[in-house]
Amino acid sequence: MVYAPTAHVAFAVLQSALGVLSTDSATPRLVRTIPLPATSVGKEGATGITLTHDGSELLIAAGSGAIVVDTAKAAAGTPGAVLGTLTGTAGTSAIEVTVSPDDRYAFVSQEYGNAQTGHRGDIEVFDLRAAVRTGFGQAAQIGSLTLGDAVVGTAPSPDGRRLYATSEVDPSTPAGSKHGEISVIDLPTLESTPGKALLGSVAAGCEPVRVLPAPDGHTVWVTARGSNALLAFDADKLTTDPGHALLTSVQVGTAPVGLVLVQGSARIITADSDRFHTAGATTGLTVVDTRAALTGKPAALGRIPTGAFPREFALSPDATTLLVSDHDSDQLQAIDTATLP
Repeated sequence: MVYAPTAHVAFAVLQSALGVLSTDSATPRLVRTIPLPATSVGKEGATGITLTHDGSELLIAAGSGAIVVDTAKAAAGTPGAVLGTLTGTAGTSAIEVTVSPDDRYAFVSQEYGNAQTGHRGDIEVFDLRAAVRTGFGQAAQIGSLTLGDAVVGTAPSPDGRRLYATSEVDPSTPAGSKHGEISVIDLPTLESTPGKALLGSVAAGCEPVRVLPAPDGHTVWVTARGSNALLAFDADKLTTDPGHALLTSVQVGTAPVGLVLVQGSARIITADSDRFHTAGATTGLTVVDTRAALTGKPAALGRIPTGAFPREFALSPDATTLLVSDHDSDQLQAIDTATLP
């Protein structure tokens, strides 16, 4: 999910369609759906969604790349909102998409890769501007960077110099291990020669899935789904002193996935998905005091109930409303961020 830059509109991925939501009241309303190209969506459906920094385009991870949508046309219901598809060659399991700070490049997480990557996950790089200009030809694909097994979340550093990516499994660990890693990638190099962009990788608990740098750039937060934990890393030490990069680990609910910073980064919320239906699981949203977490104090402040499999978040432009997608309940919830613990 993501809010449009204009007031009272948000977007959500609905498997094979883009949902346009009105957010002019406390309860979001689905006002229209826009079909996505069946050949691009594939059997698994569309997944992650992001917005370019200038707000002009939506990118939706799907299949072998990402579907590009004109934001204004989608919001208004104007025909021709789907502009085209970025099509890669290093996998058919796209799950997340990120754009460069200048909106020129798109980075697509291929969760499982293919034979070309040794079935390890990778990040495919596309020249988004060239694709839009030339009609989405194959020339827009720049290359890919192979990482660990099951590459999922990506996020750029606030200064635009790094890209962080999670791999659920570190390929150097024994078979059957669920120990994953967070990788640090040089963003300018990724844009030109992807295969040379990796700066290093650090252990990040069991099955890390989402990553979120703090706005000040000093801390990088990660949800470790298999550890039922929220991890915090020192951004500088991830490359300069990886053995001491981990700052803290906070136990949250079962199988956390999404995460979001609210209240000026004073709080961080995890979406505790319980996606594997564990006996005795604790699901919902966990609210964490970031300062307490980073100073070694008890940090979990409380839990907000949700439907089944809370997964992703979208924070309104004024930061007062948080949308939560409950994947298995086929519903959205709206949270008032001012009333959090």
